[in-house]
Amino acid sequence: MPYWLESDTFAVDPVWEVLAGGSADLVDQLQAAYCRLKASSAQVMSDGYLTERMALLQCRGRKKLLGLLTGAVLDQPPLLHRQGDECECLGEHWIPGYAYRIHAFSKRNPSRKEYNRNRAQKADLRDARLKALVYTRDGGCCRYCGSGPLSPKAGRAKDPRKRIHYDHVDPDRPAGLHGENFVLSCKRCNEHKGHRLPDEADMVLLPAPTPEQAARMRARDLTLHDLPAPGETAPAADNAPADHAPIGGESTTDHDRDQKPVTDRTTDPPVERNRDPYAEPAPPVYPPAPRTAAPPTTDRPPGGSGLGRGGDPPATGNPQPRPTPWSDQPARTPENPDIYHRRSRPPAPPTDPPYVWPAGAVPAARPDRPTAPPEESP
Repeated sequence: MPYWLESDTFAVDPVWEVLAGGSADLVDQLQAAYCRLKASSAQVMSDGYLTERMALLQCRGRKKLLGLLTGAVLDQPPLLHRQGDECECLGEHWIPGYAYRIHAFSKRNPSRKEYNRNRAQKADLRDARLKALVYTRDGGCCRYCGSGPLSPKAGRAKDPRKRIHYDHVDPDRPAGLHGENFVLSCKRCNEHKGHRLPDEADMVLLPAPTPEQAARMRARDLTLHDLPAPGETAPAADNAPADHAPIGGESTTDHDRDQKPVTDRTTDPPVERNRDPYAEPAPPVYPPAPRTAAPPTTDRPPGGSGLGRGGDPPATGNPQPRPTPWSDQPARTPENPDIYHRRSRPPAPPTDPPYVWPAGAVPAARPDRPTAPPEESP
């Protein structure tokens, strides 16, 4: 969808205060009207041109706002040009049928031609049929350096000459119906060429191979080449190692993001993005020792309660073997069946000898409990 851009100093430009005469409300109205004018022109892709009706509609019918926007202040051109104004942003010809044009609209915002071109080129990079046609026509090799055959699965290759890209020879035109302006390229050549013609980048576009030559090129082993010098039509053989530095250094540009190389998750090695190359090696992880079962207790009465860990499983038609106990903890008794409200184990037996009342002592008695006579000492 078309869009429009504005600078970050838009709100603090002193032009607004001068046009509004210091009125804050009028400043807000002028800025809002100017933004709506830009958005309306970008929506219809008129390169900054506006008709009388469009301008009045975005100014809410207030001709005073239009008059202020068409006035020049602070030795600067007006924000909204009329037909007949002289400014370098207007060019040589005024498109008939329009009454206004936004000052320097195409300097900050893409023109209609640029927008359509970018949209068509992005569609070319998403067209699988077109890319398959170009790959077959070019023999799977780069049309600038001859490296190849390039594999779509080499999206993580360290050498940029092994990564497959597609390039528009003329950056101002789409691929064409049969891919006349679309060629196979390696990542290094595509990034070096950038948004330029081959001769502007001191590069040579190799001639397209014949179908027989393309078939042999696709069947050969991978061969890496350097860029041919200007005036040459054949690449220079080069079997540099995989860490061969690309032209201008390794980088990630819009070309690399738009290409979206294909990787195979089943064959390509995983990449640890956050791994520290200087970190100490991790200690080995040993498997846990096997757990040994405790010997079953022999002082337990036969036939447990079936309410806890130590109890027997309920009787069924197919008796199952007794599971191995987790510990030597005795089974809970029916008096303490619930581990959430009672103790799961019986209280420990007392270790101290019972207290012996002295002769003639009478223990204190509670009102609701009779006093027990003291035991006679021997």
